[in-house]
Amino acid sequence: MMILNTSIQSTAPQYPSVKATDASNQVKQASSTAVKHTWDSFRDDVGADPVFAREMAEAITFIPNKMTVNLNETPPLSDPVAHKKWADQSVEFDRIAEQVTEQRIALFNRMKGEGASDADIYNEMIAFNKTLPMDYQAKAGMLGVNQYA
Repeated sequence: MMILNTSIQSTAPQYPSVKATDASNQVKQASSTAVKHTWDSFRDDVGADPVFAREMAEAITFIPNKMTVNLNETPPLSDPVAHKKWADQSVEFDRIAEQVTEQRIALFNRMKGEGASDADIYNEMIAFNKTLPMDYQAKAGMLGVNQYA
């Protein structure tokens, strides 16, 4: 059984801008592991359908991540201090996710300006996501772990 650390740090990590070559190397490394990103399953459809590629490139870029939560870990309402602390994790994650979304939008705009296809933009956004800290990826629900690996 694998346990992921999903506690939020008190200071927001800085997610550096990603260069295309760095992201491509990350994709190659991630593809050899048992971790699969949820957006990967749409790659073939994105490559085959330009309209779908545009919709998905915009979705992966402009829709901010939200923190996934395990409702079984919710503190009881009878402990308001613990419950507030638990709920505040989502607020902190939203703040960090806003920074990540801004970086994706900048990457999207740069690539659009350079004439990249929507499929290329979609694939680069997946590569960008894979360069984010694993803790962030786990909290955002980006990861699927192959249980047979």
